[in-house]
Amino acid sequence: MNAEIVIEPCAVCGDKSTGTHYGVISCNGCKGFFRRTILRNQTFTCRFNENCTIDKNFRCACRFCRFKKCLDVGMKREAIQFERDINSSPSIKRSDSLDNMDNSGPNSNKMNGSETPSPSLIGNPDSSIVNNMQTPRKIKNEVIDLLMELEIKNNNALCMHYRSSIITSNLINNGNGSAGAPVDVLQCTTEELNEISRTTLLVMVDWAKNVSPFPELPMEDKIILLKNYAPQHLILMPAFRNPDSTRVCLFNNPSISEEENDEIVWPMRQLRMKEEEFVCLKALAFLHPEAKGLKHENQKKVREARNSVLKALFAFISSQNPTEAPTRYGNILLLAPALKALTQLLIENMTLTKFFGLAEVDSLLSEFILDDLNDQSKTPVALQQHLQKP
Repeated sequence: MNAEIVIEPCAVCGDKSTGTHYGVISCNGCKGFFRRTILRNQTFTCRFNENCTIDKNFRCACRFCRFKKCLDVGMKREAIQFERDINSSPSIKRSDSLDNMDNSGPNSNKMNGSETPSPSLIGNPDSSIVNNMQTPRKIKNEVIDLLMELEIKNNNALCMHYRSSIITSNLINNGNGSAGAPVDVLQCTTEELNEISRTTLLVMVDWAKNVSPFPELPMEDKIILLKNYAPQHLILMPAFRNPDSTRVCLFNNPSISEEENDEIVWPMRQLRMKEEEFVCLKALAFLHPEAKGLKHENQKKVREARNSVLKALFAFISSQNPTEAPTRYGNILLLAPALKALTQLLIENMTLTKFFGLAEVDSLLSEFILDDLNDQSKTPVALQQHLQKP
């Protein structure tokens, strides 16, 4: 009879561990966070009492307390210097997830030569890039660098919102609070799902404001691009970020079917999609030149920006594994049809929910996803107001 293998959880956050790193059993996220902090000689400050909860739900909220806990559980600074490049690829692996993006923010030191992303994100030759890496393996192109910086900014914004959210607190408190213990899958109420989706979409708008050529488009075309992308965004984010690979909420349906899971979530896991690839996939879904109603003169601008992302994605994949690049590139792009199918299912679920009065659908969600652009009586007021904010 085979004995069951018990995997000890990460000593820092309680998430699933991937082995012993720097002298401590830990996950890839905490391993990467500790390594970056040491190599970049970063210093952090705590906004509270230097006693923040560090677990897999809130590990990205306070970098000061997370680093302190890394040291408290025994991670060794001196172990960093003995690493070889083969164990420290600059690529941020999928398993690092959202928390592996938290190396930049108001409390962190910037890497040499890097700045805040320029509002003109795609194809701007004057934009800052990370220029202190010397080897060809570590050189990343400008488009991906800036998309990554935007992702860090937005993930920090989401993390801080949910850290203070009563909804998140309720969901966590209703589960098993022990570090490393299995977390119960809880079905959100419609009110909770509305707030989560609303926040996610508002942060998405702030992200879009920095993606060229979006800032220079007229309001009508901005709204068209956002409405075309919004339901895809609500699927992409949890599909990539959610540690439970079988759960993606599609409104009025707590989880996706096995077939749908096979089409998008599982392929992402199989590919071990990297953050760099994910941010490109997001940008490609957003920069859709054939979006219905987009003015002809602006279709060309969007198409050029999209082509820049396509080239950047292929260049990045080729730099990682040239022989497998065409296959991997194709597999990532093949996620688009599955994403469209899931988007349609999300829209159908929301439409039925609203039509039959099964639950109240947030007004902003209606503006983003349900309201017809051709219906002049339904001007997206809230969306326009948020777009006009600096």
